[in-house]
Amino acid sequence: MDALLYPVYPEAPITEASHQELVALVLRLLERQSVLEEQVLHLRAENTMLRAQVKELTDRLNKDSHNSSKPPSSDGLAKKPSPKSLRQSGVKASGGQPGHPGKTLCMSQTPDTVIVHAPVTCSGCGASLEEVPVGDCEKRQVFDLPPLKLQVTEHQSQRKVCPCCGMLHKGDFPASVKESVQYGARIKAAAVYLTNRQLLPWERTTQLLKDLFNCSLSEGVIQSAQEQCAQLLSPVMEQVKTALQQADIVHFDETGLRVAGKLHWLHVAATDELTYYATHTKRGRQACDEIGILPVFKGRAIHDGYSSYQQQTACMDYATPITCAS
Repeated sequence: MDALLYPVYPEAPITEASHQELVALVLRLLERQSVLEEQVLHLRAENTMLRAQVKELTDRLNKDSHNSSKPPSSDGLAKKPSPKSLRQSGVKASGGQPGHPGKTLCMSQTPDTVIVHAPVTCSGCGASLEEVPVGDCEKRQVFDLPPLKLQVTEHQSQRKVCPCCGMLHKGDFPASVKESVQYGARIKAAAVYLTNRQLLPWERTTQLLKDLFNCSLSEGVIQSAQEQCAQLLSPVMEQVKTALQQADIVHFDETGLRVAGKLHWLHVAATDELTYYATHTKRGRQACDEIGILPVFKGRAIHDGYSSYQQQTACMDYATPITCAS
């Protein structure tokens, strides 16, 4: 049975030459094995390094505003989730719900314009109805915009000479009327509202005013109006800033935005009733110091754990900062 499994071949005679060849072959194999072992060690080390790099890059790519302190503006379109409605399908029907008071258009008791439509002649016999007393009246009202056009107000400063001493006098123009021809406060307020509240670009704002009012308001006038509004609102914003400095709980955050094509940061400090925005070229502590709310804040700060917030709230031994995921 063993002979069938392991056939025996006649052994060749081992000579000195064949012995030397066998030794040389073994040495070459050992040398080759050593080289291969070194290559394996090198490849293992390189593989470990590449795995670490892949993990680091993957972690970096997977970071967004939901799992790090990166602003939402850095997520990009690919990572922005599709809008999802919180309303469950089939729970409530579309439209007004039972018991809803509604907002039906009601007739006005003081219409601005009344147009009378009177029958002139009888459609049966052709007799005149102009002198016939009115028996009844049916009313219908149309709510609409008045004709959209700019209203031009002319201010005239009269000159008069005193009959007693001959001194020349003239009437004073209102303080807001400084030019011979200028745009008024209401049209400029509308431009500021459209650009800041409705977030229309300046070019589209000028186009809208041109289409609706035939008003050629330039972007320079819009910028000037915004600067004027900012100056007028400055005392109010200082009051908001002071109130936030003295509040018990304030939320702090920041996000990137572009100003003249360059990266800036929009910083916000807010409560449930107050909000203060400030733009700055820096994101961190320098911006917080110059804005001036967080450095003197004595209450409890809620933020996303960004290092600048951690540094400034670390000295608050009178309150515990609260951090939450951005």
